[in-house]
Amino acid sequence: MRIGILGGTFNPIHLGHLLIAENAYSQFNLDYVNIMPAYISPFKLDNKVLDKEHRKKIIELSIKDNRHFILDPREIDSESVSYTYITLSDMKAEAPENDLYFILGADSLKTIKNWRNPQIIFDNATILAAVRDNDDMDDLRSYAHEIEELFNGHVGFIKTPTFDVSSTDIRIRIGAGESVKYMLKDEAIEYINNNNLYRG
Repeated sequence: MRIGILGGTFNPIHLGHLLIAENAYSQFNLDYVNIMPAYISPFKLDNKVLDKEHRKKIIELSIKDNRHFILDPREIDSESVSYTYITLSDMKAEAPENDLYFILGADSLKTIKNWRNPQIIFDNATILAAVRDNDDMDDLRSYAHEIEELFNGHVGFIKTPTFDVSSTDIRIRIGAGESVKYMLKDEAIEYINNNNLYRG
Protein backbone atom coordinates (compact mmCIF):
# COMPACT_ATOMS: atom_id res chain seq x y z
CA MET A 1 0.00 0.00 0.00
CA ARG A 2 1.00 3.62 -0.52
CA ILE A 3 0.66 5.40 2.81
CA GLY A 4 0.93 9.14 3.33
CA ILE A 5 1.94 10.56 6.69
CA LEU A 6 1.09 14.13 7.63
CA GLY A 7 2.54 15.01 11.00
CA GLY A 8 2.36 18.14 13.09
CA THR A 9 1.32 19.59 16.39
CA PHE A 10 -2.15 20.34 14.96
CA ASN A 11 -2.98 22.93 17.59
CA PRO A 12 -5.56 22.93 16.04
CA ILE A 13 -5.70 21.13 12.69
CA HIS A 14 -7.12 23.47 10.03
CA LEU A 15 -8.28 23.43 6.42
CA GLY A 16 -4.78 24.20 5.14
CA HIS A 17 -3.53 20.93 6.65
CA LEU A 18 -6.43 18.99 5.18
CA LEU A 19 -5.97 20.55 1.75
CA ILE A 20 -2.33 19.46 1.66
CA ALA A 21 -3.29 15.92 2.72
CA GLU A 22 -6.02 15.71 0.08
CA ASN A 23 -3.73 16.91 -2.70
CA ALA A 24 -1.05 14.42 -1.64
CA TYR A 25 -3.63 11.65 -1.71
CA SER A 26 -4.86 12.46 -5.21
CA GLN A 27 -1.61 13.50 -6.86
CA PHE A 28 0.46 10.55 -5.64
CA ASN A 29 -2.21 7.84 -5.81
CA LEU A 30 -2.02 7.12 -2.09
CA ASP A 31 -4.27 4.53 -0.51
CA TYR A 32 -4.79 6.72 2.53
CA VAL A 33 -3.14 9.46 4.58
CA ASN A 34 -2.29 9.06 8.25
CA ILE A 35 -2.94 12.28 10.15
CA MET A 36 -0.37 11.98 12.92
CA PRO A 37 -0.36 14.55 15.73
CA ALA A 38 2.82 14.89 17.75
CA TYR A 39 2.70 14.86 21.53
CA ILE A 40 5.58 17.33 21.62
CA SER A 41 7.42 18.46 18.49
CA PRO A 42 11.21 18.72 18.87
CA PHE A 43 10.85 22.15 17.25
CA LYS A 44 8.25 23.35 19.75
CA LEU A 45 9.57 22.14 23.09
CA ASP A 46 8.82 25.47 24.77
CA ASN A 47 5.31 25.83 23.36
CA LYS A 48 2.22 25.14 25.40
CA VAL A 49 -0.17 23.00 23.38
CA LEU A 50 -3.74 21.93 23.90
CA ASP A 51 -4.40 18.73 25.84
CA LYS A 52 -3.85 15.69 23.62
CA GLU A 53 -7.42 14.37 23.98
CA HIS A 54 -8.84 17.68 22.74
CA ARG A 55 -6.42 17.75 19.80
CA LYS A 56 -7.32 14.18 18.85
CA LYS A 57 -11.03 14.90 19.07
CA ILE A 58 -10.71 17.99 16.85
CA ILE A 59 -8.86 15.88 14.27
CA GLU A 60 -11.48 13.13 14.44
CA LEU A 61 -14.26 15.66 13.84
CA SER A 62 -12.32 17.31 11.03
CA ILE A 63 -11.66 14.10 9.06
CA LYS A 64 -14.77 12.04 9.83
CA ASP A 65 -16.27 12.62 6.38
CA ASN A 66 -13.11 11.56 4.52
CA ARG A 67 -12.60 7.81 4.34
CA HIS A 68 -9.01 8.04 3.16
CA PHE A 69 -7.86 10.10 6.15
CA ILE A 70 -6.99 8.15 9.30
CA LEU A 71 -6.04 9.49 12.73
CA ASP A 72 -2.82 7.77 13.77
CA PRO A 73 -2.29 8.44 17.51
CA ARG A 74 1.04 6.64 17.93
CA GLU A 75 3.08 9.81 18.50
CA ILE A 76 0.60 11.76 20.59
CA ASP A 77 -0.16 8.72 22.78
CA SER A 78 3.56 8.09 23.38
CA GLU A 79 3.60 11.23 25.58
CA SER A 80 7.21 11.92 24.56
CA VAL A 81 9.05 14.07 22.06
CA SER A 82 8.19 12.88 18.55
CA TYR A 83 11.07 12.17 16.16
CA THR A 84 10.22 11.45 12.55
CA TYR A 85 13.03 8.95 12.02
CA ILE A 86 11.72 6.75 14.85
CA THR A 87 8.13 6.87 13.63
CA LEU A 88 9.04 6.00 10.04
CA SER A 89 11.39 3.20 11.14
CA ASP A 90 8.64 1.71 13.30
CA MET A 91 6.04 1.93 10.53
CA LYS A 92 8.37 0.31 8.00
CA ALA A 93 9.24 -2.48 10.43
CA GLU A 94 5.53 -3.15 11.06
CA ALA A 95 4.69 -3.44 7.35
CA PRO A 96 7.80 -3.59 5.13
CA GLU A 97 5.64 -4.02 2.03
CA ASN A 98 4.12 -0.54 2.39
CA ASP A 99 5.57 2.46 0.60
CA LEU A 100 5.66 5.46 2.94
CA TYR A 101 5.29 9.08 1.83
CA PHE A 102 6.15 11.69 4.43
CA ILE A 103 4.36 14.98 3.81
CA LEU A 104 5.81 18.33 4.83
CA GLY A 105 5.83 21.98 3.82
CA ALA A 106 8.34 23.42 1.38
CA ASP A 107 9.96 25.40 4.22
CA SER A 108 10.60 22.19 6.14
CA LEU A 109 12.20 20.61 3.07
CA LYS A 110 14.97 23.18 3.39
CA THR A 111 15.70 22.19 6.99
CA ILE A 112 15.22 18.42 6.87
CA LYS A 113 18.93 17.70 6.52
CA ASN A 114 19.32 19.24 9.99
CA TRP A 115 16.68 17.00 11.56
CA ARG A 116 17.73 14.13 13.79
CA ASN A 117 18.99 11.16 11.69
CA PRO A 118 17.80 12.40 8.28
CA GLN A 119 19.36 9.43 6.51
CA ILE A 120 16.96 7.10 8.32
CA ILE A 121 14.05 9.29 7.22
CA PHE A 122 15.07 9.03 3.56
CA ASP A 123 15.80 5.30 3.89
CA ASN A 124 12.21 4.67 4.95
CA ALA A 125 10.07 7.17 3.05
CA THR A 126 9.69 9.33 -0.01
CA ILE A 127 9.45 13.00 0.97
CA LEU A 128 6.50 14.96 -0.43
CA ALA A 129 6.85 18.73 -0.13
CA ALA A 130 3.75 20.90 -0.45
CA VAL A 131 4.42 23.87 -2.72
CA ARG A 132 2.24 26.93 -3.11
CA ASP A 133 1.66 29.24 -6.03
CA ASN A 134 4.20 31.79 -4.82
CA ASP A 135 7.04 29.32 -4.09
CA ASP A 136 10.23 29.52 -6.16
CA MET A 137 10.16 26.14 -7.91
CA ASP A 138 13.62 26.48 -9.47
CA ASP A 139 15.08 27.00 -6.01
CA LEU A 140 13.08 24.11 -4.53
CA ARG A 141 14.00 21.71 -7.34
CA SER A 142 17.67 22.59 -6.89
CA TYR A 143 17.46 21.97 -3.16
CA ALA A 144 15.53 18.72 -3.65
CA HIS A 145 18.19 17.48 -6.07
CA GLU A 146 20.89 18.34 -3.54
CA ILE A 147 19.31 16.38 -0.71
CA GLU A 148 18.36 13.47 -3.00
CA GLU A 149 22.06 13.17 -3.86
CA LEU A 150 23.13 13.61 -0.25
CA PHE A 151 20.80 10.97 1.21
CA ASN A 152 20.13 8.81 -1.87
CA GLY A 153 16.45 9.61 -1.39
CA HIS A 154 13.40 10.72 -3.30
CA VAL A 155 11.50 14.01 -3.15
CA GLY A 156 8.18 14.81 -4.81
CA PHE A 157 6.20 18.03 -4.92
CA ILE A 158 2.54 18.40 -3.97
CA LYS A 159 0.87 21.21 -5.89
CA THR A 160 -1.54 22.94 -3.55
CA PRO A 161 -3.27 26.33 -3.72
CA THR A 162 -1.96 29.09 -1.50
CA PHE A 163 -3.97 29.06 1.74
CA ASP A 164 -2.46 31.49 4.18
CA VAL A 165 -3.74 30.38 7.53
CA SER A 166 -1.85 29.13 10.56
CA SER A 167 -2.78 27.46 13.81
CA THR A 168 -1.16 30.37 15.65
CA ASP A 169 -3.40 32.88 13.85
CA ILE A 170 -6.45 30.73 14.56
CA ARG A 171 -5.64 30.60 18.28
CA ILE A 172 -5.20 34.36 18.37
CA ARG A 173 -8.48 34.95 16.54
CA ILE A 174 -10.40 32.61 18.85
CA GLY A 175 -8.85 34.26 21.89
CA ALA A 176 -9.95 37.65 20.58
CA GLY A 177 -13.49 36.42 19.89
CA GLU A 178 -13.07 36.71 16.11
CA SER A 179 -14.53 34.35 13.52
CA VAL A 180 -12.51 31.38 12.27
CA LYS A 181 -15.16 30.13 9.85
CA TYR A 182 -13.64 28.78 6.62
CA MET A 183 -10.37 28.21 8.46
CA LEU A 184 -11.54 25.14 10.41
CA LYS A 185 -14.18 22.51 9.80
CA ASP A 186 -17.50 23.59 11.27
CA GLU A 187 -17.54 20.56 13.57
CA ALA A 188 -14.14 21.57 14.94
CA ILE A 189 -15.33 25.13 15.58
CA GLU A 190 -18.38 23.84 17.42
CA TYR A 191 -16.24 21.55 19.60
CA ILE A 192 -13.78 24.35 20.40
CA ASN A 193 -16.61 26.70 21.34
CA ASN A 194 -18.47 24.10 23.41
CA ASN A 195 -15.31 23.31 25.38
CA ASN A 196 -14.17 26.94 25.68
CA LEU A 197 -10.78 26.14 24.17
CA TYR A 198 -8.08 28.67 23.22
CA ARG A 199 -9.80 31.37 25.25
CA GLY A 200 -6.81 32.25 27.36
